[in-house]
Amino acid sequence: MLGNSMRILTLSLITAVLVATVGLGWLLDTLFYQFSEPSTSFSNENIMVLEEFGQDLATTINALPAPQQFVAHWQDNGRYLVQFMPMSNIQLPQPLIQQITLGEPLLLTNDNQISLYFYLPAHDSLLLLQPNFAIDNNSGQSLRLALTIVFYIALIMLIWLWASPLVSRLITLRNSAQQFGKGNLQQRIQVGSISYVKDLEIEFNNMAQRIENLVGDVKLISSAVSHDLRTPLARMRFGLDTLQEEADPLLQAQYIARLDNDIEEMTRLVEILLDYARLDQAMIKLDKKPIDIAPLLQRCITNKQHKNIIITFNAPHQPCIILGDENYLSILLNNLLQNAIQYGRQQVMVNIDNNSERLSIIIADDGDGFAGKHNDMLKPFVRGDANVQKIKGYGMGLAIVKRIVEWHHAELTIGKSNTLSGAEICVVFPAE
Repeated sequence: MLGNSMRILTLSLITAVLVATVGLGWLLDTLFYQFSEPSTSFSNENIMVLEEFGQDLATTINALPAPQQFVAHWQDNGRYLVQFMPMSNIQLPQPLIQQITLGEPLLLTNDNQISLYFYLPAHDSLLLLQPNFAIDNNSGQSLRLALTIVFYIALIMLIWLWASPLVSRLITLRNSAQQFGKGNLQQRIQVGSISYVKDLEIEFNNMAQRIENLVGDVKLISSAVSHDLRTPLARMRFGLDTLQEEADPLLQAQYIARLDNDIEEMTRLVEILLDYARLDQAMIKLDKKPIDIAPLLQRCITNKQHKNIIITFNAPHQPCIILGDENYLSILLNNLLQNAIQYGRQQVMVNIDNNSERLSIIIADDGDGFAGKHNDMLKPFVRGDANVQKIKGYGMGLAIVKRIVEWHHAELTIGKSNTLSGAEICVVFPAE
């Protein structure tokens, strides 16, 4: 999912750069040529008129005895620049010299000006004719400068329009991380509907929720361990003191058996704690695949058959496909079934409700139901007050179920069964 977000971010960046550079460049080039074309370009007709004018002017100047004076007086007159240039001062290729001495005008142009050279045979010189409006490109330079400034301003604005939402979301993410690091474990990011880092924000919220759950679990486990271990330890200490004072071999054997039971109870508690701790490490090892949950649930029911409990199972005929890890889904279903069998009296009902949007697994029993707050039953080492002395256990089953449900992005709700009047647990998976 994070990879999709990065691909969207990369594609949007490339698109913004292309639009900003290519699009703006094309637009400004079009504007420049549109406004600068009339003053800096010449049509063939204009050049022909200029050549005719230059030829007549060259013929007139060639007939003058002192053309330099006429040209010097011309500099302050008219719209054309005229120069008198002796052939000895001209550096031109031989083919061009031959062309111009034969009486053909020589036309030289560049981006900013046009120059016409005419040969004056009477003076062995050249006459240079340049239109002043072709040479004067100050307006063109001003237009280029203005359009260049507009280009960079527009480029900066477009890049900022693209980067501003990203910078804003990154600042929000940084502030949230700082608040979370200072101990505000309830800190979350309001995920924007349009965000380049939406997946990153979602992952941050998931991480923050998981850390908050872990911290809460540590507090609960510490409290539960101190309570559940204190009782067998106190019994063991009392048993050891009594064993030291007792000389009867039969009573000693009874005390030793009680000590063994206390040690086994402590061992089971430690194993449960280790299994629960390993669940946090297993999240990165999930192997999610499309699974038909109905056959898997049927196998779990077959393995959990009890002589005093009747288990009924109702499932649709079509495949009930979800995306999940089969091993951990088996643990989830076995824990739910075991919980219903333990607390039910005679009957457990299992139903699968499947539609195009979601798949629900409902497990109900005819027991006493949940005592206390329903959400508290999902915490480790929390059991209903009515069941603490009635049934042995540590209250870890539903806590493990809740953790596996979170890994599969499903929803878990517990309540009272309208059919059997006992507890009812519903797990809702996104349908595949």
